[in-house]
Amino acid sequence: MGKIKVVLDWFANTNHTGFLLAEKRGYFAQAGLEVEIDGEVHGVMDLHGADMVLGPQISMLDCMARGVEMTAVAVLTQRCDSGIVSLKESGITSPRKLEGKRLTHWAPRWFHGVIGEAVRIDGGDYAKVQLVPMDVGDIVATLGTTADATWVYENWENQELIEAGKEINFINLADVDPLFDFCAPCIAATHQILRERPEDVRAFLAALDRAYIEVAHDPEGTVLEVKEGLPKVSDALLVRSQKHLAPLLLNEKGHWGTMRPERWERMADWLVANGYYDHRRSDEYTNEYLPG
Repeated sequence: MGKIKVVLDWFANTNHTGFLLAEKRGYFAQAGLEVEIDGEVHGVMDLHGADMVLGPQISMLDCMARGVEMTAVAVLTQRCDSGIVSLKESGITSPRKLEGKRLTHWAPRWFHGVIGEAVRIDGGDYAKVQLVPMDVGDIVATLGTTADATWVYENWENQELIEAGKEINFINLADVDPLFDFCAPCIAATHQILRERPEDVRAFLAALDRAYIEVAHDPEGTVLEVKEGLPKVSDALLVRSQKHLAPLLLNEKGHWGTMRPERWERMADWLVANGYYDHRRSDEYTNEYLPG
């Protein structure tokens, strides 16, 4: 069997239900693959010895600029599900209202470029935002104490806050401007596996396509089937989260994984134009290994 090691972008959550389902229902095995899935918070994105790694497009481009040989081969959702979450009491209803508020941030310089652009587009001044350096692990404990706002994926942290009885505001960045509907989270493959085992990559993505189609059609049943591989939270949170993601998983032809060029190109070009990415590369992403 072909062995593939996968490193997730975070601990396994409802973004990754298709991976867990493909493993549990034997889709990887039927494709002749033995897949090892590692999910935890890794900090700065890198390969971590894997054949496939997950992360946002911007982090992948940053890796490529550092000489990491990878190409994006699929995206998990057909619309970017990320944005700024805050407690309702903070009054942060648009990016410019981050002025005077505490925003957590990650180390990469592009974080400030991207969120700063969202604030600028909304008529605000990013220099007036109070920046709190931290990689948030517990969103419920963070908001209202250490910070007022955090950049998250809606499918998970929002659901944790709702489960804790919090009233929240969420700004989906893709609603602010099409620029922010970039490809995230993506799956990247190393150039080595693409060069030496392209058929394993195709088989892997075909198994995920099959699994994610089933997740999209039966979000409640599939997420509960694999809940032992997910954080120990309530079934209600898992189901609510998966139902939120279900409409975002498939393209207009009913398949998973397709990266629409306009999503990738807009952000990549903006990053180059603003000095956050050195230059465009011909092998940044491809849909050629996907089925359908």
